[in-house]
Amino acid sequence: MRFLRAVLGHIGAPFRSQQRRLLLAAVLLVTSLAMLTTGLAGLLLAKESEPAVVNRGTLELPRNGLDTPTATPIPTPPPSSAPVVRMIIEKIGIDGPVVTMGLDENHVPLVPDNPDDIVWYDFSTRPGWGSNAVFSGHVDWTVNHVPVTGVFYDLRKVEVGDIIKVRLEDGTEYQYKVAGNVAVPYDDPEALKAMGATPIEVVTIITCGGTWVPQWGNPIGGNYTHRQIVRAERIYEEPAVPVSRPTRLEREMP
Repeated sequence: MRFLRAVLGHIGAPFRSQQRRLLLAAVLLVTSLAMLTTGLAGLLLAKESEPAVVNRGTLELPRNGLDTPTATPIPTPPPSSAPVVRMIIEKIGIDGPVVTMGLDENHVPLVPDNPDDIVWYDFSTRPGWGSNAVFSGHVDWTVNHVPVTGVFYDLRKVEVGDIIKVRLEDGTEYQYKVAGNVAVPYDDPEALKAMGATPIEVVTIITCGGTWVPQWGNPIGGNYTHRQIVRAERIYEEPAVPVSRPTRLEREMP
């Protein structure tokens, strides 16, 4: 928590506008993710034989979110305001509960105390509402000083083209196609940009990644060098096109 207060002091005067408050929340979210993993948890990724830093695709968005700038957006039904309750990423076996969290009294993003929970932050856009819905979760954790995997332990294995599903309490389901899975140094400004508003609808998932660096003098402290960020773009269903059936006369014509 001292580290987060230092970040607050570095940023400066209190944020007065909504935009500045959201920027502060983004800064604190990236820094507070360091608190998602402590102690022995970092040993899990350290023992992996796969590369610690994975980069696939891009976090950049296409122009207007369309393959061609003259394309016509597909009409969609009005978005639902129902709570977000579940995220599904079949590629890595995730079908987990989503909890809604925000900021505490010090404008610091809250983090779950359950390694299996996925967080949707209510200072970001709701899924289905046309901008950037930000999610986060643990990569690993410790239970009674024993390292355990978190819900996003395998997030770095997600590939471009994989599907992410977000389900709401009323049964509404939105689907997103992964455009990028990028490891960003935890202090890189690009990590903040990934949480900003977007002109098209996306989901952004953030967890820790890279190499675990123990904190000198603190046997249960440390931080990961990177934030693993997945960005996926909304898939819009094509409207059904009526199939014209030939008339009897047309069928009998030679």
